[in-house]
Amino acid sequence: MAHLAREILGQLISRPSVNPRLVLAGDPSAAEISGERQVTEWLIGFLDRQGWPWLTQEAHPGRANVVAVVPGGRGDCLLWEAHQDTVAVAGMNAPFVARESQGLIYGRGACDVKGGLAAMLAALVAAGDAPLARRPTIVFASTVNEECGFTGVRALARIWDERSGELAATTIQGPLSLTDLRQFKPRAAIVAEPTDLNVVAAHRGVVRWKARTAGRAAHSSRPASGANAIYAMARVVQVLEAMHEELGRGFNATANGLAGECGPSTLCVTTIQGGAGPNTVPDAAVIDIDRRLAPGESPETAYAGVVAELERAVNLGPCRLTHDPPWMQSHGLAGGESQRWAERLAVIVDACGVSSRIVGVPYGTNAATLAAAGIPAAVFGPGSIEQAHTIDEFIAVDQLDRAVEVLVAIAAGAAATPDH
Repeated sequence: MAHLAREILGQLISRPSVNPRLVLAGDPSAAEISGERQVTEWLIGFLDRQGWPWLTQEAHPGRANVVAVVPGGRGDCLLWEAHQDTVAVAGMNAPFVARESQGLIYGRGACDVKGGLAAMLAALVAAGDAPLARRPTIVFASTVNEECGFTGVRALARIWDERSGELAATTIQGPLSLTDLRQFKPRAAIVAEPTDLNVVAAHRGVVRWKARTAGRAAHSSRPASGANAIYAMARVVQVLEAMHEELGRGFNATANGLAGECGPSTLCVTTIQGGAGPNTVPDAAVIDIDRRLAPGESPETAYAGVVAELERAVNLGPCRLTHDPPWMQSHGLAGGESQRWAERLAVIVDACGVSSRIVGVPYGTNAATLAAAGIPAAVFGPGSIEQAHTIDEFIAVDQLDRAVEVLVAIAAGAAATPDH
């Protein structure tokens, strides 16, 4: 099955699935590389060949989650989830060609998270040889738009929430009906991310949005006639930097257990744009703000706190500051049934001879959305987060192989769900 995982990974890397929000404007290959469609189509073909019933769930126009049921006879149900999208490829050499060298497989998505996706699929195939009566039913899901919004996993979670009216407008296609899928509500979930084969039981949340300064244009020879939006934004950025420093002041990781391992709350300006030309006083500037949340923090409260502090602390002169509604937000993951499930999962990983720890991490994942929907979730997968999003992204073959071993054990019946 190790060979199958490598073969699947090569197929996935060769199919671009760059999140549309991250495709650079003016990129001549934008239409070819943008969105998850190529991966979605490949997954459908793979699932068909295995004989597993599947459906697609459109989360955005032309962008669909893929969900399948791999039947078991044990009477319980697990969810295995891995996202389809990747980040952009600027600066990479042949990003969509899987290249193996010295025990590493290179390519965009190799680590985040097509390696984990390949390991799940290979393990599900291998576990088919185990007695049906021992095996849990596995709901396999590959979601869209993880990198820029978590909206794919939110649509997935609503499948098992019959109070949601939003599904009425969702396009469902495939041989598996929504009614049938709803009968398999998972008792727990494994979310694939590059964790170095550790089991993640806690991580931070996030809220992201754009802030804008509006001024008044004028000829640059008479700057006093205008209102410089870039100068105003510079003052905003200085206050945001000071707020970030204040968030980390006094943080004590050892006093907060797994939540402490996630690190302190942070605040970061990640992009800045402004101006109309070299001889015009700029009348507009815009920044992206990334606010990372400690487990337990609310995205809504964090957003409101930044807005209020900027209103209080920044002197904008004749300019005006506005904030877009957040385009991405998620709570963190920590404690409760998810941590208990992570502890059970870690026992299985250890029994497979894999050196692993239960950890907290600073990044966010789809697990928090599933946990908030009542599905205990832990994060596990091959690869290192240090390689995610890099221009030489790779995954170690030995980690890919070990992940397959662990997942086969789980799918073949080694792991019980939280209330089994």
